[in-house]
Amino acid sequence: MKFLSVISLCFFLCLCVHRDLSGGSNSRGSDTIDEWGRLHPDAKRWPSSNGWKGFKNVADKVHEMGLKFGIHLMAGISTQAYDSNTPILDTKTGKAYEESGKTWHAKDIGIPERACKWMDNGFMALNVTSGAGKAFLRSLYELYISWGLDFVKLDCVFGEDLDFEEISYVSQTLKEIKPSIVFSLSPGVKATPNMAKVINGLVNTYRIAGDDWDKWSDVASHFDVARDFGAAKLIGAQGLNGKSWPDLDMLPFGWLTDPADNEGPHRLTNLNLEEQQSQMTLWCMAKSPIMYGGDLRNLDSWTKDGFASTDGARAWVATGNNGGQSPQGQDIYIAFFNLSDGGATISVKVDNLAKVLPGKKLRGLQGREVWSLKSVTLGDVLSAHVAPHGCALFVFDY
Repeated sequence: MKFLSVISLCFFLCLCVHRDLSGGSNSRGSDTIDEWGRLHPDAKRWPSSNGWKGFKNVADKVHEMGLKFGIHLMAGISTQAYDSNTPILDTKTGKAYEESGKTWHAKDIGIPERACKWMDNGFMALNVTSGAGKAFLRSLYELYISWGLDFVKLDCVFGEDLDFEEISYVSQTLKEIKPSIVFSLSPGVKATPNMAKVINGLVNTYRIAGDDWDKWSDVASHFDVARDFGAAKLIGAQGLNGKSWPDLDMLPFGWLTDPADNEGPHRLTNLNLEEQQSQMTLWCMAKSPIMYGGDLRNLDSWTKDGFASTDGARAWVATGNNGGQSPQGQDIYIAFFNLSDGGATISVKVDNLAKVLPGKKLRGLQGREVWSLKSVTLGDVLSAHVAPHGCALFVFDY
């Protein structure tokens, strides 16, 4: 499995599209909504969406390239729809939703006191227990899926913004309309294994940490989180129409922009080579979704050739409930990480490895260290000198 084949699977867009690029999360009244309060792309930025076509033409082009197409949505309802008090579409009748002799509008379902914590002027929760709330979500996802979606990331609905009712109803709706769609949740701030056990069967991926930028402190903070969710047996647990995966966030490699900066990608990642290798190795060993956070149009040679020419991403298959062994039983993966600011020699006794791989004859196995491509024979002790913030990833043929 080549790294680039993993990161290129999904062309991903964000639909919280402001016409005023300088507005950021505090924009109000700058979104493009239809008569039913549903967000659409701004036709000035996306000319192919003119005439309320949405991302249909973009999705068709992406599919022609052999890729999948996804969008990033905000949970609940937009503040602009609430302020405009747009009517709710009933897709069963094609008219405004009516119940108990009343025509329902956005202000009947929006909950201003439950604004999104990181986009408080942009979006708010809605009353999913009401028929009108369900009708709004149904109309929303029927519209977006008609564009040709393969992937939906729903934000402001997990972690500190947990909304089980909306997650549950959206999951049910997606399963009915397009069972093959991948359903992902965000953000991961204050997410816990116990919280994940409530929703993992309803989704495919879910963020378990805050935003990950190109700072070593951000990378290092993910080790304990990955350990906790792995220990809770949530990696590869039951999910929507299959399995679910804790998500450690995108990989901030290559050509990047800055947090909350409206300028396009303009600089290389601040992570050095060893730190990028450590992050990629942790993401693979923890079986996190692999999403590339840089500009694919401007890949530096190391990101493109270095990852694509190694088998580091093969470690993605080495975790879950397999104890470091691939599902086919052919490879055993072992990773060393040095989180300190100085070089360190890291060692493990083969007898200790045998405790997590019972019944396996380990001594004498032949393998290699993935990043250096050095050949290794497993004796009584596996040892490596690891650079500051670096790692060693071993694969042994069994």
